[in-house]
Amino acid sequence: MLLSRTLARRRIAAGKRPSWVGAWWPVAFDALCLILLYAILFVPFRNISTNFNFSAWASAAALFALLFIPIQGVLIFSSLWAARSRWEEKNDKT
Repeated sequence: MLLSRTLARRRIAAGKRPSWVGAWWPVAFDALCLILLYAILFVPFRNISTNFNFSAWASAAALFALLFIPIQGVLIFSSLWAARSRWEEKNDKT
């Protein structure tokens, strides 16, 4: 999310409008970083849930709170910055 925001703010300040791929590759990079992070953290989570004998609903709720919500937050904000970096202001007064 930081990469998307930083690049978008820099491009907006410079008045540059990137291509579709140029605007959305930071979002893909953020998603890849999140996938890598959660792949690394999955085994410790599984060990903790096994050791503490979590029920199925508790594991599902923990995964929802620790996985789904943060991923959605990061990807939504990254996507907003990607879209904002491609905005073009139209000053047509007709």
